[in-house]
Amino acid sequence: MKKQHFFSPEYASEQFHCPHCGVFAKQLWAYIDTTYSYRGASKIHNVVHFVENLSSSWSISRCEHCDEKIIWLKEKMIYPKTIKVSLPNEDLDGDIKKDYLEAANIFNDSPRASTALLRLALQKLCKQLGEKGDNINTDIGNLVKKGLNSLVQKSLDSLRITGNNAVHPGEINLDEESEKVLKLFELINFIAEKMITEPKEIEFFYNNLPEDAKNTVDKRDSK
Repeated sequence: MKKQHFFSPEYASEQFHCPHCGVFAKQLWAYIDTTYSYRGASKIHNVVHFVENLSSSWSISRCEHCDEKIIWLKEKMIYPKTIKVSLPNEDLDGDIKKDYLEAANIFNDSPRASTALLRLALQKLCKQLGEKGDNINTDIGNLVKKGLNSLVQKSLDSLRITGNNAVHPGEINLDEESEKVLKLFELINFIAEKMITEPKEIEFFYNNLPEDAKNTVDKRDSK
């Protein structure tokens, strides 16, 4: 299964993955028109109100697929509250997906808190990979002894070390280096892809080979 590239919401971009429906779709753009027009009953009409001519700093985009709106202020998306990450790998345990998505939802408010949740997700991922899940560093060491791919090891340690900076004083200022936090979401999915998804797909493909062919392989390898 080919992994789909994720195009995060970007100011003035013609296409990206909609934060509402998740579909890669065309986006229509406009400045917010604040001209008030009274039609029927309105709560605002019944209280003291004012008309404000907003500057071009305020803009709005509309997804052509779901017709939902996104509000931007000074080129930053302020509604809906979401972040620029792909969905969690489908083969992750449900509890890990929940932590992943919660980390995504709070990223704009606190990259540090988002990282702490991803560190928790990593701890649970180590358990899904067959380790105890009590100590991330020990778990990674055990996986290395079992022949862990070096790129996966570096991804695990990158997540571990950056996550430690979220719960203990460290050398990485996560609020000022939030782009590093965004990378952690990619690392979670990369680890899951290499350690869970790819082996599962290879096993599925191999198990569906003709029995005679598999028996020949077994005889070859038993010598």
